[in-house]
Amino acid sequence: MTHPQLQAVNLSQFYGPTAALDHLDLIIHRGQSVAIMGPSGSGKTTLLHALAGIDVPQDGEVYFHGATGAEAVHVMSAEQRAELRLKHFGFVFQAGLMLTELTVVENVALPLMLSGVDRASAYQTASAWLNRLGLEGMGDRRLGQRSGGEAQRLA
Repeated sequence: MTHPQLQAVNLSQFYGPTAALDHLDLIIHRGQSVAIMGPSGSGKTTLLHALAGIDVPQDGEVYFHGATGAEAVHVMSAEQRAELRLKHFGFVFQAGLMLTELTVVENVALPLMLSGVDRASAYQTASAWLNRLGLEGMGDRRLGQRSGGEAQRLA
């Protein structure tokens, strides 16, 4: 088995007396696909936020194992955690969370441009992904012109 890519050690997060995460340990290996499932209120979003450094857990540790070795996510600055998410994490949010002011292709290309990819290359890559998802020809339209399913695929 490969080395861990992401590791949570003894994560705990409480909201009042309710434990969203209670001494949780998790190892995700490079290339592994993981689905986090459970009923509403079971801590799925809390776990994702802790793993990606959106929120810092009340107790426990999160490590990202990158090219330079293990990095302690839970002690990084907010700026360092944001850079880690930009370069290494991908989310598909339930609500889509796309920018309605932008066209479809602009929304898809935006993370690439934020990562330093030039505009032309970002648009080319975004268009290729739209084609792969069966959304070709929709790049110049605004999000309000999309069905719910199309918006979810775009996210």
